[in-house]
Amino acid sequence: MHRSLFVGLLVLFAAVSGYAGTGFPEVKGKSEVYTLNDAVGKNALTFDSDAPMEKIHGTADGITGTFRLDPTNLEVTKGEIIVPVRSMKTAITKRDEHMYGSKWLDADTYPSITFVFKSLKDVKTTFKDGRYIASGKAVGTFKCHGVSKPLVADVTITYVPENEETKKRSSGNLVMVTADFMVALADYNITGTGDIVGTKVGKEIKIQANLFANS
Repeated sequence: MHRSLFVGLLVLFAAVSGYAGTGFPEVKGKSEVYTLNDAVGKNALTFDSDAPMEKIHGTADGITGTFRLDPTNLEVTKGEIIVPVRSMKTAITKRDEHMYGSKWLDADTYPSITFVFKSLKDVKTTFKDGRYIASGKAVGTFKCHGVSKPLVADVTITYVPENEETKKRSSGNLVMVTADFMVALADYNITGTGDIVGTKVGKEIKIQANLFANS
């Protein structure tokens, strides 16, 4: 067989079978659905705006979602995370009400923000203190204010196989995820009022999610 044809068949076989995927070393687990669960850890999100006239730090909770993870082929991880807009708080009630208003996130029309991720790339794995850790980038779609845009987030996934100690917290294998990314308000048609965006509210918002789930 011609060498180039042989190599091509190998690549095709790897793509179809998932053979080329990156897995945690020595883990023989199977692909499972994981559900966010506050019993594993508090699911929360922080968002930070850095503008010349004001810095804003906010939090959000009530986060829900599921994802499918195969510890032997992490690249095929996929799922959806949902954040209720009205769970977002900045420690000032009046400012929060403005944030929920029609000029900003318009919570009445668009009550949730979602991130649908379809795969992981650039995956690297390590093992430390009984935990399997993977770093990489989650590739998907971020939907906010009625607008969907492609988005890539830096993620770290910590995988803990079920054991006697983890059972005290929750059943099944446990997964902890941190995700970091930036969101440009203009990309989602969030204009605010007057010239506030760029002066009191940053044009880009830094977001970090801390997620906890079990199988």
